[in-house]
Amino acid sequence: MTLLARPSPPPLSRLVRAELHRLLSPKPVRYALGALPVVLLALAVSAFVSHHTDVAAAWRTAEAAYRAYAEEAARRPAGSVETLSPRAFFDDPRYLMTKASFVDLRAMLSGLSLAALVLGILSGGADWSSRVMLTLTAAEPRRTRLFLTRGLLVTATAAAAAVLASVLFVALLFVVAHFKGSLAEADGRYWAVLAVVGGRGAVLVGLVALLGYALAMLTRRTTTALGIALAYLVASGRIVQEYVPSLAEYELAGITFAVLNERLLMETDRTTCVGETACLVMREGTTATAAFLALAVHLLPVVAAAWWRFSRRDVG
Repeated sequence: MTLLARPSPPPLSRLVRAELHRLLSPKPVRYALGALPVVLLALAVSAFVSHHTDVAAAWRTAEAAYRAYAEEAARRPAGSVETLSPRAFFDDPRYLMTKASFVDLRAMLSGLSLAALVLGILSGGADWSSRVMLTLTAAEPRRTRLFLTRGLLVTATAAAAAVLASVLFVALLFVVAHFKGSLAEADGRYWAVLAVVGGRGAVLVGLVALLGYALAMLTRRTTTALGIALAYLVASGRIVQEYVPSLAEYELAGITFAVLNERLLMETDRTTCVGETACLVMREGTTATAAFLALAVHLLPVVAAAWWRFSRRDVG
């Protein structure tokens, strides 16, 4: 009696091409990638229309606000009101590239990291609900190779999208600053720090996509993984601040801000901040290295558990 030989697994190059096509073929993914440049352009247009170069008018407004403040202070007891100058009321209407670009890039990459989380969840969970995973594991019996290939492709795709988005967005912001702002102090140090922040952001986006992929592969349900991710994003900050406030800077929002924070690299004011999480990270001086280590604490257990379940348990 002749035994039939098991079919050999496909070459790695063919597996990579097939999985990349599978990752990019869903309509929501293609629509999102196509809409990304439009969103970046809309953000740049918003920055363009919300700034102007009439500094003299801004100073007149500041001086009027200062006079009103001084008149009110004169009616108060001496020493009860802080002594200020017109400078304290001046709001530069120009788009200052060396300051505003970091804020805008951080906001863009933060939003992109959330989109990458959803991308990872969709890529890891869709084939379970459709039962396609049975066919995939039959064609590629080496499950570890399949798991790693899919995870690395999700990570690389998200990171590459973040790099391209950052380059395009910075170019658009440069145009905004040229026509509606100032490029003063945009020297080599500034561009180097901007490149570092953009690179960090790309790594962050890729790792968050991997986290979403691993979570979906672990739960084997897209809706369950999305629910867990949403619950974490909504409730984690409050729970950590309530029970372990010393770790508040290491939940996902704090990690994101620390990774994309340029102030530890630039010689700028580190005392001004907006938002509870941002102020905590600034006060503690959380470095990007510490933030990435904290992200690894979030990521590695989920990836390890997802790999173990996928490689050791039945997929049926």
